[in-house]
Amino acid sequence: MDSAVARAEAAAQRVQDSMVAPIMVDGTELYVSVSMGISLFPQDAKDANSLQRNAEATMYESKKIGPASYAVSSRGAFDSGAKLQFVTRLRKAVDTQRWTLHYQPVVELATGRMVGVEALIRWIEPDGTMVPPNEFIPLAEELGLIELIGDWVVRELVFQSQAWRELDIALEVGFNLSPRQFWQPDLSDRILRRIADGGVDPAHVVVEVTEGSAMMDPDRAQEILWELHRSGLRIAIDDFGTGYSSLSRLREMPVDVLKIDRSFVSNVGTDEQSASIVSAFLELARGLGIATLAEGIETPEELDFLRRHDCMLGQGFVFSKPVPPEEIVAYALGGVRGGTFGAVVAGRG
Repeated sequence: MDSAVARAEAAAQRVQDSMVAPIMVDGTELYVSVSMGISLFPQDAKDANSLQRNAEATMYESKKIGPASYAVSSRGAFDSGAKLQFVTRLRKAVDTQRWTLHYQPVVELATGRMVGVEALIRWIEPDGTMVPPNEFIPLAEELGLIELIGDWVVRELVFQSQAWRELDIALEVGFNLSPRQFWQPDLSDRILRRIADGGVDPAHVVVEVTEGSAMMDPDRAQEILWELHRSGLRIAIDDFGTGYSSLSRLREMPVDVLKIDRSFVSNVGTDEQSASIVSAFLELARGLGIATLAEGIETPEELDFLRRHDCMLGQGFVFSKPVPPEEIVAYALGGVRGGTFGAVVAGRG
């Protein structure tokens, strides 16, 4: 067994070594990386089909290690059959667009007024089960399906925004860009084309980019963000505080909103360290002229702290969980029944 693994790994390494040199295409150097999965007969499988399934499932696991990696199948590590079934179901979901959007209200903390929503995708299984994004978005990125899913999100978001405006409900609508989406070469054109088709003003659309994505390649990220911003779109940095932002970089980027990550907001009303960190974030944003939004507010104590320290916006279960679009209409027109919104009305104009 050890000898077989060693030979397989040696072959995989030779493949990796052969891909180190760039490939010339129309005078441009392209670098290609390869992810590989290794499955062994008869230890992992008793027939060719099972062997291939195990190898493919292991290949997806290798992507978690990093680019240009390989991994050896281990039956105890994961259920490769279940993994491949999930891949198949996801591909079918993309083909049939088995998605829906739920929306979480964004609230102006000083007034309790709902001023926007964040769109969050859900995958609807044939039996009606909803799969949250954290369970399938990473795999969709590995499979190269995220662009198709992202295009659907923007189309649906624009359609829903226009439907609300016909009811005289004017809200900013925000959506998240996954890391792979953010690096699409035609990102701005793809988004703006769908917004224009829906007749929505780009100034009412917030594009959310994680801090990690923005800082992965700051120079290139800055160019992309400026291109989006010049098109009229608003820019939010999501999960702020979890990455490694350079303050000078942040100052140079066209950021409209800093979204303070839930990990810092949690227990901010009772934990001194969390309170100090969030206070520093709020001070930083004020100095840069950037609006602040606290994510994941769940308790009255957290809400009270954020209000006292002049955090502008917030979202979280203390107001509402993500809900279907028809519930946003109810919130806008009548407030949250029994909730903490108080008299919630939609932004106008």
